[in-house]
Amino acid sequence: MSQPTDDPLVCLCARVTEATVLLAKESGVRDVPGLREATGANTGCGDCLLDLEELLAL
Repeated sequence: MSQPTDDPLVCLCARVTEATVLLAKESGVRDVPGLREATGANTGCGDCLLDLEELLAL
C-alpha cells in the first residue's frame, strides 16, 4: 500500500510522516534530538536531517 500524498514520509528509515513531525512540534518538541526521542525520526541513515530541521523552523 502506498503512502498518501497529503502526508509524505519525512524519515524513510523510521517511516515518520510530516504530520507526525508537526504534531511533535505542536507538543513542544523544538529540536532534532527531541524528534528522535518522540518519533524515532533520524535514527537510521540520517538523510532526513535537513527536512526535519526545515519542518521545525516552520
